[in-house]
Amino acid sequence: MADGVDESENSGKPTAQVYRLVSAGSGKEPVQKFLRRQGIDAPENVVRGNAFEPEDEYQDLYLGAQRDQGILEPPYSLRTLDRLSQENNALSPCIEAMVTNIDGTGYDFTSEDEEVEDAADDKNIEQLRDFFDEPWPGESFVTIRQKLRRDLERTGNAYLEVLRNAQDEVVFIRPVDAKMMRLVKLDDAIPVEKIIRRRGKEVKITVMERQRRYCQLVNGVSLVYFKDFGVERDLHKTTAVWAPKGMRLPAKDRATEIIHFRCLPDAHTPYGVPRWISQLPSVLGSRKAEEFNMEFFDNGGVPPVLILLQGGMLQTETRKALEEKVGLGTAASKNRVQILEVEPTGGSMDNPTQARVTVERFGGERTNDSMFEKYDDKCEQRVRRAFRLPPIFVGKADDYSFATAYVSYNVAEAQIFKPERDEFDEVITMKLLAAMGYREYKLASKPLTIEDTQLKLQGIELAISTNRVEMEDILYEINEACGTNIKVSEEVPEATMTVDLNGNVVPLAQGNKGGQAPGDTESTPTEPTTPSKAQKIHKGATQGVLALAQDTLIALRERNFTDLSRNVQLIATLDDHGRKEFQKACATLQFVDPSHDHEGLGELMGCTIAVMQGDYHHGHHHAH
Repeated sequence: MADGVDESENSGKPTAQVYRLVSAGSGKEPVQKFLRRQGIDAPENVVRGNAFEPEDEYQDLYLGAQRDQGILEPPYSLRTLDRLSQENNALSPCIEAMVTNIDGTGYDFTSEDEEVEDAADDKNIEQLRDFFDEPWPGESFVTIRQKLRRDLERTGNAYLEVLRNAQDEVVFIRPVDAKMMRLVKLDDAIPVEKIIRRRGKEVKITVMERQRRYCQLVNGVSLVYFKDFGVERDLHKTTAVWAPKGMRLPAKDRATEIIHFRCLPDAHTPYGVPRWISQLPSVLGSRKAEEFNMEFFDNGGVPPVLILLQGGMLQTETRKALEEKVGLGTAASKNRVQILEVEPTGGSMDNPTQARVTVERFGGERTNDSMFEKYDDKCEQRVRRAFRLPPIFVGKADDYSFATAYVSYNVAEAQIFKPERDEFDEVITMKLLAAMGYREYKLASKPLTIEDTQLKLQGIELAISTNRVEMEDILYEINEACGTNIKVSEEVPEATMTVDLNGNVVPLAQGNKGGQAPGDTESTPTEPTTPSKAQKIHKGATQGVLALAQDTLIALRERNFTDLSRNVQLIATLDDHGRKEFQKACATLQFVDPSHDHEGLGELMGCTIAVMQGDYHHGHHHAH
């Protein structure tokens, strides 16, 4: 690293270079002493500026600069890229669409261990969830991911700082502002041991690796250094000196680690560039077009009438009358009437120049709408094309139907969002989770899905018909599809209805006594009784258990809530024999062999039917 400058080049030339060096000084020593230390002979009365210049604070520290610290200069000004992302009318919506749909869908962890049947029973997954629920105090992992994505799409780079305790355990992660970070040139290659899996087992292989350092300028004075994630050697955070292999630095002096994410690789530097950099002319042009329109409005545009007064001047009374009439001289008059007075340049005392008044109309040249609208639309399309986003993701949904919107979401998910999520998940899994001791686990970001409730309910109905699904699983899927909170009730309703030998739904006292199937014991005739509530409910409906099952399934498919509510209440009053008969009827209608004993099919069907009721989730009905 070069701390001085070439004396022959700067001898007797205390110009702009001198002032840059002066402004770069620490401020703790006199100017003359600082300049002499830099090898520059400057006059005593050198002028030093005190105002901060809005320029790259690293400019004197880059590779090849006067105070070369080995820092690599990014291909574009990171602050300018960030500012353009905020100001452009097309760029900001595209970036926020990427942030929301890539990193805002949630995540979970999966295990590669085949012996683990349920993730809920895996203690390691619970530990991972605990860590990533709050990886930095007051911030969730989703929030951190969104900050990283926003930096990545704006500047092309994102940095995740990983903090360890004195025992080298990962305790925190947090994002670092991409505008503040710089890369340091690679060090010389050294032998490093890597652990990889080959032929089903872990092996150690020694490779030559050039390790990366990062830096951050603090208060424009001192540099703080970081090391690439996974580097085993300790790095001093202020001196940037690597510790010898096997030697540990004090915990307070160790540099933390950085995981560097790049959007698109730059052709000449190890930095990344944003995906919209190829459309930079459109980004700048769109902004210029809007600023031009603003200037047009501020300046009043083209006046409709221009009065030319040649060879004369307006009288005071005439000017006052015009000012009162059209507001001449005010800001509003810029877009109304303008008067141009031209003094005479010819004539004589005997033959003076005659005054002449001419009125010029500019109605045809006036712009009725803002200019460059088509150009601005083309710029927006080019910028959006750089992200490969369908128009619906930036708010253009006027020409969309459900079918076209569904296709757009699926295409964007398959071509844009899912690959970006997979790339991020791979980095976290292979680097961070492995370093935390969870090599057999993966981060799995959740996909972007559009759920069709009707289609899901049809799938649930098909699953119920197989009688091979647990009730808890069915209820979970129903709650997910419909947004309900259905639970299995512990109460058993009193059976008041059954099915007689003819397959008709009848009161329990007339069909069988004691809940036994008709024909098992001799039933005792009873006196006619007042119709029960269930009978009143069923009155008017098609008689017979097969017809009841048919009416129920038709009401389910047609979303006939009235018939569903009535039938569910009737089914809940059936005894064991009646429910088995109802199960067989449903199985027959579902094209399932009715000879099988479909135990529980009626209950599961009742749960599905109950979901379709508008008041079920309020607790008026319970599925059993």
